[in-house]
Amino acid sequence: MISVLSAEATKLLRHRATWFLVWIYPLGMIAVFFIALMLDFFGAGEAPSEPQTAEGWVRDSAVIWQLATSNFGRFLIAAYAAVAIAGEYGWNTWKLIVPHRARRALLGSKLITVFALLYLGLGLAGLLTAGLSWVQDRLTGDSIPDGVTLAAVLEMQGLAALATLLPMLFTLAYAALAAVLTRSMVATLVIAIVVGTAEQLFTAYAGIFYPSAPGLISALYHFLPGYHLANLIEWIVEGQGMDVALPGGGGPLGWQASLAVAGGWAAGLIALTLWRFQRQDIN
Repeated sequence: MISVLSAEATKLLRHRATWFLVWIYPLGMIAVFFIALMLDFFGAGEAPSEPQTAEGWVRDSAVIWQLATSNFGRFLIAAYAAVAIAGEYGWNTWKLIVPHRARRALLGSKLITVFALLYLGLGLAGLLTAGLSWVQDRLTGDSIPDGVTLAAVLEMQGLAALATLLPMLFTLAYAALAAVLTRSMVATLVIAIVVGTAEQLFTAYAGIFYPSAPGLISALYHFLPGYHLANLIEWIVEGQGMDVALPGGGGPLGWQASLAVAGGWAAGLIALTLWRFQRQDIN
């Protein structure tokens, strides 16, 4: 398995898509830093902004992780999965490597490598955001709020990374299934956009449709992963969950329930993808 992972990492690191879909995060943070620095130096006529609190400064240092849980960020994750998995069908290379390795090892190594590279890119971007924010404050003469410590920054980075884990895994899971079923990068991305958008829209507006079919809407709201992913993020970052957005829904569900539902969806989709790939005619 180690050799398969190494080969997959070598292949993806050389792929141009990795620059645009993985390294774009740290490179984007560097670009934002220089733009903000120029605005600070040449925006002398602007009114001074309100002083920032230590909590706000530390939260802003981990803002890049929120991108991975947004619609746009999840589309980028799905696009990278499409390139890595569906791309093998387009390049007609699956039939060259499948006879030499177990199919589950091949697909599993792709999922692990894509996940690890995305996490690495976001992690580097998060650390760069914190470091460059400190440098910017020093260069522009802005005071760093009292209470900003390395321990606080690293703790926030860790919480943000943990909160991103399941949303990223779920996105990767349904994108991988779409890639195996459609064998097309374009179709995979389109399906990912539709699924991701529908999931977030339903979570946000379920309360509007609740009076028409309360039993069905309530069942879907609690069964689908949308609310549970958002609830887990709130529990991890804020220490309290997100209220159920249905009439009479009450307070937030416990993190254990949301972890079970969201984790079950991710595990189930990955298992289905591996099973389908195992039985697929590659020729």
